[in-house]
Amino acid sequence: MVDLNLSRSALDGVFTQGAFGAAGDPGVTLSERRGGALLDLSTGDIDATRRAIATQFGVDLPTKSGRTATGDACRALWTGPGHWLIKTAPKPNLERAWADAARNSAVNDVTHGRIVLRIKGPSARDILAKGCPLDLHPTAFPTGACAQSLIGKINVTIDCLDADEFDITTGRAYAKSLWAWMTGAAAEYGYRVE
Repeated sequence: MVDLNLSRSALDGVFTQGAFGAAGDPGVTLSERRGGALLDLSTGDIDATRRAIATQFGVDLPTKSGRTATGDACRALWTGPGHWLIKTAPKPNLERAWADAARNSAVNDVTHGRIVLRIKGPSARDILAKGCPLDLHPTAFPTGACAQSLIGKINVTIDCLDADEFDITTGRAYAKSLWAWMTGAAAEYGYRVE
């Protein structure tokens, strides 16, 4: 597993804290989420895997398209039939523990190859809607929803944590492009970087 304390952010040199864009109260806050682990879990034996993960990690893996579930120390995003993105705290041998719990499953630590940006605030949905083809209205994309989509032509996974709070996950190679898109789209509303 990658030591996240030693790894450099893909946004080193472009990520600057402060208030930017329109004056006044910022419409959103942008931050990079670090210190967590991302695991890619896939299986052909969905029922057995769900039982094992629920017993071992206290999360009931969602089986419906675009849903999430939160457990004791992790969050599971449904990304396809028998396929989940697991967001959890990093621990020694985490990947092995998940693989042992979910026999006949593939578990890969993808932490080092992805970044997670958080956008939260009253203008979050409006900003994301500028570059995302999904219907992000709260009735169509409520708290607990997730989807793989595009933002400004960049492949992303969108996780709706709360009414006005989202985690956006993308490949590390696209971090600077996504950051440039997000800050450009947020400028008219004003944004704070934390």
